[in-house]
Amino acid sequence: MSYSNDVKNELARISPERECCRKAELAAMIALSGSINYEDGFSIQLSTENAATARKIFKTYKEIYHIQSRIKVQNRRHFNKTRVYIINTPVDNELQEMGLSQDEKSIPHRIQWPLLNRSCCRRAYLRGLFLAGGFINRPGADYHLEIMTSDSQMAEDMEKLLTRMKIKARTSERKNNLVVYIKGSEKIVDFLRLVGASMALLDFENIRIIKSVRNNVNRQVNCETANLVKTVDASLRQVELIKKLINTGGVEQIPPRLKSLAMLRIDYPDCTLKELGTMMNPPLSKSGVAYRMRKLEKIVEELIQDIE
Repeated sequence: MSYSNDVKNELARISPERECCRKAELAAMIALSGSINYEDGFSIQLSTENAATARKIFKTYKEIYHIQSRIKVQNRRHFNKTRVYIINTPVDNELQEMGLSQDEKSIPHRIQWPLLNRSCCRRAYLRGLFLAGGFINRPGADYHLEIMTSDSQMAEDMEKLLTRMKIKARTSERKNNLVVYIKGSEKIVDFLRLVGASMALLDFENIRIIKSVRNNVNRQVNCETANLVKTVDASLRQVELIKKLINTGGVEQIPPRLKSLAMLRIDYPDCTLKELGTMMNPPLSKSGVAYRMRKLEKIVEELIQDIE
């Protein structure tokens, strides 16, 4: 089961206490993905691949409007076999508050702003939008949440609603649809918090923390590996220069304090500058050893050139 489906299952189990919130949630699903069905009377048709969402739609119609919906199940083949739940509900006069009446030829795909006067209703409306057409990536891969619509007015309204809720969203085209999407882990966390997906939020945060720790460890390992490579390359260069000077008999011309460092480098080619410093008498800091090593390299290169 996908992470997105897990989130929808959790959201579908939320039952708002206020009737206005339940109406807002249902209105969002109708506005986003509802259609008019004339085959068996005048009814609103909603379809979903999520069984929990289908139960929620059926239950809300019955408890709020006392309307009995009809549900049928279809099996569609899309990559693999997918079960789709189709809910048909007769249009009642009480549904006019959602902008619906029997005079309508199609569902008005726009937000009915009078339904969203309360902040709790706005959160419920966002929850309904995600249940009807939302998708969220598992955070281990990428941070992406989207709600799809085929109507430009609905896309504009959704982006405006998200902005009011302090969540920055963008809209892009995908084939014949518009996608209102949210990028960035912090913004997605805010969305999950607003719609009440507590368990999904915890799961998201846990995966995000693990990913962050793993990235930090990888960066640290890469940095340490790069430093080790630099240290090894420098040590090999220094050892090669000193051995070349010894072979040409010019090592006695090096000042005593640099000569002792040169011998230590020959004896301990794998040691870092800091470790070489602790072997000196008196001990030197890493910066002190680095200064002497640069001076030693310069003198050795000059001596080798003179001898050659």
